[in-house]
Amino acid sequence: MRRRNLWWGLVVACIGLVAVAGWAEDAQDATLTVIRGEETRTYTTIDLEELDVMMAQGTFTRSTGTVYTATYTGIPITTLVGNVPADTTIRVTASDGYSMNYEAGMLFDRTEGTWVLAFMENGEYMAEDPGPFRVVQIGDSNPHFTSSLSARMVETIEVLGAYEEYTLLLSGTAERLFARGELEAGIGCPCHTATVTVTSKGETHTYTGLPLWRLIAYVDDEQFPEPEDGIHYNEEDFNDGLAEAGYTISLTASDGYTQTTTSDLVARDDRFIIAFKKDGVFLDPESNGYMRFVYDDSVELPEDVRLKSVKFLSLITLDQ
Repeated sequence: MRRRNLWWGLVVACIGLVAVAGWAEDAQDATLTVIRGEETRTYTTIDLEELDVMMAQGTFTRSTGTVYTATYTGIPITTLVGNVPADTTIRVTASDGYSMNYEAGMLFDRTEGTWVLAFMENGEYMAEDPGPFRVVQIGDSNPHFTSSLSARMVETIEVLGAYEEYTLLLSGTAERLFARGELEAGIGCPCHTATVTVTSKGETHTYTGLPLWRLIAYVDDEQFPEPEDGIHYNEEDFNDGLAEAGYTISLTASDGYTQTTTSDLVARDDRFIIAFKKDGVFLDPESNGYMRFVYDDSVELPEDVRLKSVKFLSLITLDQ
């Protein structure tokens, strides 16, 4: 009898392992649709794992009154919806048709923690309910959020209301116009970004964005990634010979304000960036514009060079 019980125990365990493996595979293949204006993007869980992933604890109180704490892994909502005004409505729809409307300002507020779309709970992919995707708030301080704000079984995220398009034009030997979707998709992947520290008027902040020299590589000669590749880096695309020979780079705001620098100063230096985020949050379009040129405090400029940041950046021109 003891052998028979052991045999059945092994069978049950094997069935359980197969079920878990199948469930994990299904979770990886789950899809999320993000709709921003006329742009629609579809992500699998595997796609999301390549983005700006966070892992931290969050706590909420269940309808039964019990307090539940878990470690969640997910993507900041800001990474998925991009830079939108605080009063924009973000609609989240579940696979059963239930939907919730969030104010973007609430989802972007990091005072207590970061609102993320989680795909893992305590190190495992979430089951169909409450997953495969769930809206939760996480952070180092283990924020306690309201369970009613935690949309489950998320299938679609939609930006409602005005979604303002913006572009960044680069002009040199070639010309390249980057659309908002391309830029913010690039910012969503840590492999493309750089973060710098900037101190101004007694305040120190961190800015995250795309290295300036990486963008220059799209227009400094006739060798560059194809437009359909979006933000894509190839080391050989940047022309070191031309940069060493020297040319001027003009950084121009939408109102015409311009700062200039030189190719030899910024070449292959990730401390000069086109920033999209300040202290982890997208720039305020009203005070900074969608993009801002900044450089790290550690940069030592030549004595005769005065280089300031450029808010509301819209154009980068190479004078070759």
